[in-house]
Amino acid sequence: MNKKKLVLVIPIFTVFLASLFASKLPDALETLAINYKFINKVKETSSLFSGYSFPFVENHYTSTFLAGTIGLVLLCILFKITTKIIKNLAKLIYEKSK
Repeated sequence: MNKKKLVLVIPIFTVFLASLFASKLPDALETLAINYKFINKVKETSSLFSGYSFPFVENHYTSTFLAGTIGLVLLCILFKITTKIIKNLAKLIYEKSK
């Protein structure tokens, strides 16, 4: 398997494995809100990835896997855009300093 395919396969396989162990239990912030009794002051918002899953996908594992994969892809896109901006800014700064 060439390196380009491996770069895609390893993160997606990692997301798949992580989705098998994803918990429906509250995270640390939600647990603190419950323990210190300010959970009822929280305003509910709707989100596509609410609960780290898709509400319209019935299977919990599939739903979590899809949310993780799409999150990973969005993160990669954000990273590439940010890297391009930083490279272009560095290039401009370097050219102005000449």
